[in-house]
Amino acid sequence: MAEILIVEDNPVNQKLIAFLLARSGYTFDLAENGAVALQRLAASSYRLVLMDMMMPVMNGYEATRALRADPRHADLPIIALTANAMKGEDDKCRQVGCNDYIAKPYSKDQILSAINRLIGPPQAKTTQPAAG
Repeated sequence: MAEILIVEDNPVNQKLIAFLLARSGYTFDLAENGAVALQRLAASSYRLVLMDMMMPVMNGYEATRALRADPRHADLPIIALTANAMKGEDDKCRQVGCNDYIAKPYSKDQILSAINRLIGPPQAKTTQPAAG
């Protein structure tokens, strides 16, 4: 089971975040828009969502509202990722249900700090004993 769902439409940003999470020991899945994210969350559970707020099909605002309307996801940590760094944007993201907000371009330290603050370090992978 993956720990983090990356919801991001830009392939370059997807690769950048995926690389950062993999190097840090987190497992993850990708969703290219909010609609796909809702499908993934209906089929699997995650410890945290990194949500791009500006995407085609279903943006991060709509997807976050839909997640917060579902009691199963009421406590799921969601970090907003947005290129909109204008004053008040962080409040707008929190009003729809995001727990944290990171403006693009972001640093690896910003992302890892926010993730660690909300869910802690990567979960240790369990290994199955060798068949004897």
